[in-house]
Amino acid sequence: MGHRLLLLCLAALCLQAAPPSFTKVGKGPGVLLIHGFGGNKEVWTEVAAELSRDHTVLSVDLPGSGGTPGPAEVEGRADFGAVAKDLAKLVRQEGLVPCLVVGHSMGGPVGARAVLEDPTAFRGLLLVDSFLSALPAAYLEPTAVAMGSDPGATLTVFLGLMTSSQEQTKRVVAEALRIPPAALQAYLRGMCGDILGGRHAQLRLPVLDLASAPLEPDPAKEAASLAIHGFSLLPAFRIIHVPATKHWIMWDTPQTFHTALRAFEAGLGR
Repeated sequence: MGHRLLLLCLAALCLQAAPPSFTKVGKGPGVLLIHGFGGNKEVWTEVAAELSRDHTVLSVDLPGSGGTPGPAEVEGRADFGAVAKDLAKLVRQEGLVPCLVVGHSMGGPVGARAVLEDPTAFRGLLLVDSFLSALPAAYLEPTAVAMGSDPGATLTVFLGLMTSSQEQTKRVVAEALRIPPAALQAYLRGMCGDILGGRHAQLRLPVLDLASAPLEPDPAKEAASLAIHGFSLLPAFRIIHVPATKHWIMWDTPQTFHTALRAFEAGLGR
């Protein structure tokens, strides 16, 4: 019985997520930068350098990135709730409350979930070409399956649809290949679930989304798009369309990105 109990305890310890790996630079109001699927904290190198002139910037590696252990899983899906709790804890640990959180792509709902875990730790949420809804399994599951046999080719097709150049595709694919395929599969499958647990209306802080898609001229279709992305129930939401970019808006138009971020931050608390 004692031997069996020991094994169960060890198994439980293995499932616990490791503390987030991060880089901290600058001095001033806190900003938490969360990368998206296949990325790591280096995605934000240029952004962090700019913001660190007057902010304290935390750039984090999500589990599996930067050589860290992969995420805790529930039935083969990344446990985004556990990741979010760790990030909220990190913000308090580093003395950055209240913090502005910036999430690119998958990092958006992770950041939103962190806000839900500890609402008073955050002052605003900036989404970068992101979403707050469950993504269709019919879209992501084939990619998750293909990752098991040929990660390089699979990531080139999947991520290549979102990049603005061949050089950018090579960069993001190379970074993604540094993450264990099993972790990438867990994230893909995790995004098919409701990361926010239906608590969208509880995100009462200001939320801004920078979207690479152009504004839909038909108001009804634009409203439908907002609903599909999980934005329609947010109490304080705005969207800015940046159609001259692709998915990595902060790389494609850095000046537009920083202008939008600083304008958004200036309006917090008004």
